[in-house]
Amino acid sequence: MSSQLFMISGMQFYFLFISLGVYILEIIAFWSLFKKANVPGWKSIIPVYNAYTLFKIAWKSKYFWLTLLVSVIYSAAVGLGRVSNLNGVFIIIEGVISVVFGLISLLLTFFLCRKTAFVYGKGTGFAIGLFFLYPIFILILGLGSSKYVGNKS
Repeated sequence: MSSQLFMISGMQFYFLFISLGVYILEIIAFWSLFKKANVPGWKSIIPVYNAYTLFKIAWKSKYFWLTLLVSVIYSAAVGLGRVSNLNGVFIIIEGVISVVFGLISLLLTFFLCRKTAFVYGKGTGFAIGLFFLYPIFILILGLGSSKYVGNKS
């Protein structure tokens, strides 16, 4: 029994170690992306502010606020469904809200990935890769030879 406990805690340690490494690499990639767009790199370190800054670089800041609002509504609907004792029509409404706002959030995230790829001179294929394999493609974008070509929208 105790050897299984040590094995689980050891696995958790390695998972934490790998997650921390990926997070540090992502910060480095974001720092480089921001520098390519002539934005101070320190803005990549602050968690919500870096997303806001990326929206300003790639798209428009108003879409950051829309994405944030959609995410809050989605999270509230999912949280309400988990903690409350909904029944009947209310559980259906909660489910519909969760699905609709979840899909809207995914769509906005895809458009951000698309806009980000385009402002750094990449195409739709790269945007799809950025959407599905974000940590890998953000490293390629940030540390690769891509150049900031500007936001045309």
